[in-house]
Amino acid sequence: MTNDPVYSACAAFANELANQGVGHAVISPGSRSTPLTLTFARTDRIETWTRLDERSAAFFALGLAKESCKPVVLICTSGTAAANYLPAVIEANWSETPLIVLTANRPPELRGWGAGQTIDQTNIYGSNVRWFAELPIGTEPDVRWFQLVAARAFQSSTGPQPGPVHLDWPFREPLEPLSDSPFDQVLPPIQLDQPLTILEPDKAHELAQRFERVPEGVVVAGPMGQGSNWRQAVHSFCKKTGYPLLAEPLSQLRIDFDGVPVIEHHDHLLRSTWSETVAPEVVVRLGGPPTCKPLRLWLERHRSPMIMFDPSSNWADPSFTVSEVLNVGSDGLAQVADLINPSMASGQWGERWKTANQQASAAISAIVDHEPLLQPAVARELGRRLPADHLLYVSNSMPVRDVDSFLECHSDSLHLLGNRGASGIDGVVSSAAGAAATGQPTTLLIGDLAFQHDIAGLIAARNADLTLTIVVLDDQGGGIFRHLPIVQATDPDLFDKFFATPQHLPIAEIVEALDIEYKEACDASTLADLLRKPQGLRVIRIPVDSASDVEQHRRIAQAVADSVTP
Repeated sequence: MTNDPVYSACAAFANELANQGVGHAVISPGSRSTPLTLTFARTDRIETWTRLDERSAAFFALGLAKESCKPVVLICTSGTAAANYLPAVIEANWSETPLIVLTANRPPELRGWGAGQTIDQTNIYGSNVRWFAELPIGTEPDVRWFQLVAARAFQSSTGPQPGPVHLDWPFREPLEPLSDSPFDQVLPPIQLDQPLTILEPDKAHELAQRFERVPEGVVVAGPMGQGSNWRQAVHSFCKKTGYPLLAEPLSQLRIDFDGVPVIEHHDHLLRSTWSETVAPEVVVRLGGPPTCKPLRLWLERHRSPMIMFDPSSNWADPSFTVSEVLNVGSDGLAQVADLINPSMASGQWGERWKTANQQASAAISAIVDHEPLLQPAVARELGRRLPADHLLYVSNSMPVRDVDSFLECHSDSLHLLGNRGASGIDGVVSSAAGAAATGQPTTLLIGDLAFQHDIAGLIAARNADLTLTIVVLDDQGGGIFRHLPIVQATDPDLFDKFFATPQHLPIAEIVEALDIEYKEACDASTLADLLRKPQGLRVIRIPVDSASDVEQHRRIAQAVADSVTP
């Protein structure tokens, strides 16, 4: 590193991010971003990754940040490069994933005069970032100021509501270092305080007494990337209250809790008339909005008092059913649980849910265990066969819904992630590759359209040393639309052209042309064998007959409805 003003400013910034614990930077090559690129490349404590496609790079950084639970730096040149970050920045916003986005820019005198690669980058990501600032050109910088900017960017990205931060860096030419003198000024790290995470004692006692008065409640857990931090508190709370736990897999809470009824098949139970017999007296909500539509409709129908633990003050309640918001996390829930008298638990209430869940499980197994490999069986096999300490990354559309419906309770070693902020199908391969880049063996479950949407991510992944298995459910188009009312409400030709959109993508040819290992699995036994042996980068294609898949889903729903006892 050199001691000229621009590079001194960049070095102070990068070193402070390293001081705060940032460990990764994803760089898309470009000229205007040269000072940032060279600085981060020479910052020993930060590992750098090169991704040519800015859109793929941003989703790769998103996956890195989701799995590492720390901010990841994104660096690109000026112009449309910055615009290609937008989809991932949106997802990071809504999924509360920390990113620090550094876009290089032309200096003010070149803007609006036709200079190449020059667009209006001022707050280009709008309300999707926690903080935006255009930085000064570092001609005579106070390096302490740039260090403070780095500390503020880190804190803004990791605060009570984590998310992306955008800093726009204008640079004048020359962009290259002016000298070879080392930058050796050592600045002490900035000390950042942690926010309070517990309730006022009077409030905690009031809540504990309230829960003791209402023995027939439920706990609903939506997507939470760091949901494992809630496990001890949720276990204690549910065991003391007797409340059943309705946890989707992406909450990290669908696990075997001793003495707690974990209702893994709530999706199918709440589709049936049985759901009318179990109106809760209170609902405790954790995490993001539930993926399960029958659960959302059930909550909307009963309108029971709902208390949401919302440490980020995100107000994620699209059904408008929340009656009280508590801006505390797992420590606050544990604080309440400690004060609850365990004798208040209603064993009969919990047993009703547990029995119905067992009946649903038997009805599902009676169908899935004896029929060809379709999406329900794939989702279930992933939970059963993936090795311990593995990451399952789940794409949107049908995969996340089938995982929610069919993944059984598992040990606490299986971690699940997905892009459930904006819930798009773009950039999912890159996101899973980013998660795998932390060194975590990863399996991605994805549909053929989402796979096609991010071929660039697959191309980039082949150049990295990753343990990543990509399981592609190939129903040749938008199979999810065959589960929706539109299939009955429109002309078949229009439905195929604008919704099913048959693709007939030659997945084998594409994967093999990239010199990536390719396998096919047409039965559960073959899939199980492949899942037990994760190695390198590989793609497993599972052909799915869409009509058969829709029909099996419907028969499963009916079988569960017929099996549960009111």
